[in-house]
Amino acid sequence: MQKLGHRVKVIAPHHYGSEKKEMYDGIPVYRFTYFWPSGLQKLAYGDGIPTNIRRSFLAKMQLPVFILFFFLKSLRHSSNVDVIHSHWTIAGLVGVFVSKLTRKKHVLSMHGAEIFVLGKNRVLGFVLKRVDLLINNSRFTQANVLENYPHTNCVVISPGTDTARFYPQFKQGLRTELGLGDLDIFILCVGKFIPRKGIEYLIDAMDILVHKRGLENLKLRIGGRGYLKPVYEKKISNLHLERSIEFTGYIPDGEIPYYYSESDIFVLPSIVDENGDTEGLGVVLVEANACGTAVISSRVGGIPDVIEDGYNGLLIEQKQPLQLAEAIQTLCENDSLRKEIGQRGMEKVKKEFSWHEIAKKIERHYYELFGSE
Repeated sequence: MQKLGHRVKVIAPHHYGSEKKEMYDGIPVYRFTYFWPSGLQKLAYGDGIPTNIRRSFLAKMQLPVFILFFFLKSLRHSSNVDVIHSHWTIAGLVGVFVSKLTRKKHVLSMHGAEIFVLGKNRVLGFVLKRVDLLINNSRFTQANVLENYPHTNCVVISPGTDTARFYPQFKQGLRTELGLGDLDIFILCVGKFIPRKGIEYLIDAMDILVHKRGLENLKLRIGGRGYLKPVYEKKISNLHLERSIEFTGYIPDGEIPYYYSESDIFVLPSIVDENGDTEGLGVVLVEANACGTAVISSRVGGIPDVIEDGYNGLLIEQKQPLQLAEAIQTLCENDSLRKEIGQRGMEKVKKEFSWHEIAKKIERHYYELFGSE
């Protein structure tokens, strides 16, 4: 939006070690502290607010204070804005009260988790009834919203990616740093270590490929962090896959395009977890495609909005290690198909998912709220 000539500022939760105010690509970011000492703030970041609330009593206790200080910080910085654009339901609740007090237009972006898990919910219903516009990240999210709240004014606009940042680019020595040989096939998976990412099924698929089909040159590197890491480590050890699977730890934002570009195949084996949570879209698939990498993912949530099976990736059914293994082997054994899928993915991202195009769609809806073109 800033590149289209608009002034933007961001209100976000504080995290231990972060600055209270900083400039990010020329955009001011103001962070609010919601618990003291700040090192005990447990609600935001990490595994994400829904997971943090389920797993931590302290995070759950911090929610009312979080909302209060989010509201105060937002109210303080809302006097010279035209549109309040909230992301997720908690921010949407804050945005409702701030917009009513300041008489500003209020747009909410829904990323899926809240509607998949909550369904019909009084707080969510209260928010959706009072926003001027709801932007859903996929057709799947939109269908779930309209099933539960049929009178919501909403549209589908998927998140984009910065094609000036995500494109094929290579870092000398990265493969060596990751312990990869010249003949190894590099499979990458990146995500939070939480149930809906389905990483255990990818580990099972690697067991099939390495031990049952003898594809010992397959090397899986898993980037990210989360509370399930010890579970995955134990599974890898029990299956004797230590030579085939390694964790990279958290991959910094500046490094992730290199990992996508260097990998031969990117896999996101997402599932619908026991709480009903799943992928609202799968932005990492967009990023990997933008870097020219062939992708494999599950046919759940909003992922089919990103991946056309056989065109810019392969889709499998969730929780099916054998299907996943077959898809990986297909791309491993067919270099030309792998390259074609990666090339088509890159073209699709430029056409449909570049942030420039996405921002123009959002801008058009902003103007429509004010009755102008």
